[in-house]
Amino acid sequence: MAELSPRDLVRTRVEHALASEQVNLTSGSGRSRAEELIEQVLRGYQAEALAGDGDASAELLEALRRELRDDLIGLGAIAERMLSDPDAQEWMVNAPTRIFRDTGERLERVSDLVFTDDRQVRAFLDRLLEQVEGKRLDRITPRIEARLPDGSRLTAAIPPVSSNGHVICSIRRFRLKANSLADLVGFDFLSEQAADFLAAAVRAGKNIVIAGRVSSGKTTLLNALGRAVPASERFVVCESSAELQLPAVLANCVGYEARPGNNDGLPAITLEDLVSDALRMNPDRIIVGECRGPETMATLWAFASGHSGMTSVHGESAEHALRNLVRFALTSGHRIDSQQALDWLREIDLVVHCDRPRTYINGERSFLPRHVDQIVELTGIEGTTPTLNPLFEGAGPDLTYLHSGPTFLSDLHAAGFQP
Repeated sequence: MAELSPRDLVRTRVEHALASEQVNLTSGSGRSRAEELIEQVLRGYQAEALAGDGDASAELLEALRRELRDDLIGLGAIAERMLSDPDAQEWMVNAPTRIFRDTGERLERVSDLVFTDDRQVRAFLDRLLEQVEGKRLDRITPRIEARLPDGSRLTAAIPPVSSNGHVICSIRRFRLKANSLADLVGFDFLSEQAADFLAAAVRAGKNIVIAGRVSSGKTTLLNALGRAVPASERFVVCESSAELQLPAVLANCVGYEARPGNNDGLPAITLEDLVSDALRMNPDRIIVGECRGPETMATLWAFASGHSGMTSVHGESAEHALRNLVRFALTSGHRIDSQQALDWLREIDLVVHCDRPRTYINGERSFLPRHVDQIVELTGIEGTTPTLNPLFEGAGPDLTYLHSGPTFLSDLHAAGFQP
């Protein structure tokens, strides 16, 4: 076996020490401990080198010390800044010196946060992936999606999948500022009357679809609605990437998370598989984090089989979201046509649309506060068009009940809704 170089030998010993103590480099105390371990390993190597014929020069030791600090402690500080920034909702690394963050109000370049080169970006990602079992980024697996321990979602790629020649990544932080519908009312996401209506719809066991564009608040609203489920009921959460907090805070709730297959032969577990498995878990309700593929048909089947449920889907409006559900249902492999897929939509009672309005100030795009702008009842299908009954007008804190139904209003009255 080839003898390790001083650099590889010292690095291996430091990384082994960090792993054995489970040092968290994204914390200040963890980085302080890493400093101590680096010095301990360097002193040990120096003693061995002086006793033998190894290189114990001050220049080498300083170079090793600087390299380890940059790669371990420096990258840990970058990770801490990204994962603890109270304003950042998403970080995007397009190149070592091209880093952006989404604050919720605007997308901005962060000029004072840079990596030295692509090698350092790779090292940064390797550090993050050390916290995720079974995930790696290399030539065999040049693209990856992973959930970090704090719930953030990491997506990354290396060349040639990354066609700009750089290591790229995004870290979407799921920071749940609102845990309940009451919290969302406080953020002007919807009115108190609308919150009372939706809470009653959940208690009454209605099937609800949350729609909206990317980062419009769908997951946050779905999480808040889940907390309105009566404590006497059992429900199962199925997600492609675990973001909902419900299994951790509700006693009779369990969660499933899908996983992709890998090149080591680990088989994929799809969201469609999990929704089917959830039906065997004796649930009163099933929540599917997001429908965007074959799991859509399994979700509608669950609704049709008497399991109350909720899910989310991308859509520019309530009607557009329903059309997307039809498209996604057709990818399931079941022998159905578009008209049959439309017919399955009848299992849905309500569609709630969230929006993240955009505006332009001096030619620069910015975002207005997220809010609910549609609550509609799906009353049927006419030809190829879903028939929708608007139940509220206005948006956000101005949502006002129209007294136009729904057809199951008596169920909502029984569940406590008093308009």
